Amino acid sequence: MKQKGKLLLVGGLIISYFVSCEDNFDIPILSDSEIKQIITALPKNVVYPTNNLYSNEKDELGKMLYWDPILSGNKDVACVTCHHPQLGYADGLKFSQGVGGVGMGEARSGGSLTRRNAPTIINTAFTGIDISGNYNPLDAPMFWDSRASSLEDQAGGPPLSMEEMRGDAISEEHIIDIIIQRLELIPEYKTMFLQAYGDEEISEERIFKAIATYERGIIANNSRFDQYMNGDLTAMTDHEVQGMNAFIQVGCADCHSGPMFSDYKLHSIGVPDNVYPPDEGAGSYDFRTPTLRNLSITGPYMHNGIHATLEEVMQFYEDVGENDEGNDNINSNLNYSQLDPEIRDLQLDDEHFDAIIAFLKTLDDYSFDKTIPQKVPSGLPVGGNIK
Repeated sequence: MKQKGKLLLVGGLIISYFVSCEDNFDIPILSDSEIKQIITALPKNVVYPTNNLYSNEKDELGKMLYWDPILSGNKDVACVTCHHPQLGYADGLKFSQGVGGVGMGEARSGGSLTRRNAPTIINTAFTGIDISGNYNPLDAPMFWDSRASSLEDQAGGPPLSMEEMRGDAISEEHIIDIIIQRLELIPEYKTMFLQAYGDEEISEERIFKAIATYERGIIANNSRFDQYMNGDLTAMTDHEVQGMNAFIQVGCADCHSGPMFSDYKLHSIGVPDNVYPPDEGAGSYDFRTPTLRNLSITGPYMHNGIHATLEEVMQFYEDVGENDEGNDNINSNLNYSQLDPEIRDLQLDDEHFDAIIAFLKTLDDYSFDKTIPQKVPSGLPVGGNIK
């Protein structure tokens, strides 16, 4: 018989009963206050940088720029090409296929192959948030190697990348000037910059501030987990609650903590290589902890998309925690001692898989903005060559 965990107040201490479920394992149920010191709900509102405050006009300008392939060297790739709302603001591929590609998601063919999986844009507005809800949007590590520190910085990266947007016909040194020249020839963009900034000047800084403003509005902060943590105890099942407690107590939350389920730190966890030469991230195979929100629609997983399912991800972590150095699931270029202590201390077992995955799915929230503009000011195909 399935029983829900109960709490007793004894001598000022909260005592938890074990919960017994059909999974054939027991896990202690933590109190709400204990859980909220480790993982918790996202806030209702987004913080905007003091040097890039929100306005409707800037948001609309950013949306047009995000969807307009005029920002790419060959005018065939837009930001949305690899971060599309129908694919959870990712692209559903192991590695993004940029310049020269045609189609979207698994149907995309050709194009320059990047070396990393495209992370979702959803909730990047909250990157850097701590367990108390505090964060500085200008000190928010972006990209798998944390090489950018804000959405404004991040937005400026892909147009410079030969594989992602620039192509090889225009140099990195000249691409931004050419983009600005293109935009200055389009009356609608000049009007939109005037409305957003008070004059018609088009600059690199203004372009990427507008895109960042639009991206900060792509949020999903009302998942069933958020509802549960905000007091609706019917929002999650007993099975999912058990998975949440297992997630914390086997060690997943040592790195995947806070409202975004990330500590935003760089870790070496032993993900196998699937590119040559090997991608060592920020060095020594260090990659930033990703969010775990909306996993159901943002696979494949890891920095190189090597795992297609959440079950594969669970198996990888179990292998690492068991110190199974001979397993092909672990990067052969790393000794076990080189992995982060947090990953080596994992106590994950396959009996936990179903409950933890069930819990992870409570972090899904599909209420983010999915609107697609009918046209963009350049007159180019909306989103680039994605049809």
